[in-house]
Amino acid sequence: MYLLFKYFHILSVIGWVSSTSSLGIYLLYKTFIKKDLSNQEEIRSFYRFLTVFELLFFGFVVVFGLGMVFHGGLTLESSWLKYKILIVFGFFLPLEVVNGIMVFKYVKNERWYLIYDKFILAITFPLVIAGLVVIYLAVFKP
Repeated sequence: MYLLFKYFHILSVIGWVSSTSSLGIYLLYKTFIKKDLSNQEEIRSFYRFLTVFELLFFGFVVVFGLGMVFHGGLTLESSWLKYKILIVFGFFLPLEVVNGIMVFKYVKNERWYLIYDKFILAITFPLVIAGLVVIYLAVFKP
């Protein structure tokens, strides 16, 4: 059972990371690099649609990750597991909640497009670093 949870956890991580990073990069490209402000509502509508998949995959990451913990006999005595869970619940989860709230409740006009784009710029680098740390912890289990 543990290996099945691990398999689905890895697939969920791939889905979550690819949806998160590709959407963010596309949005940053269209807004800041290309400075294409035409069709912003169409772009944002598409982004909202794909954010559903991002949040869904993140939910799967958490569920299958916790399934691995419970079915794999892992305990929080492992420092690598504690750090990994702390990053997921203390960093990734709050960011996903804020992202979901902003995308579905607030980001509906040009003023909020700019605020949201700055939010994405501010969290991108820390998100990548935290993701690399989690991957390191998962692979090397120091």
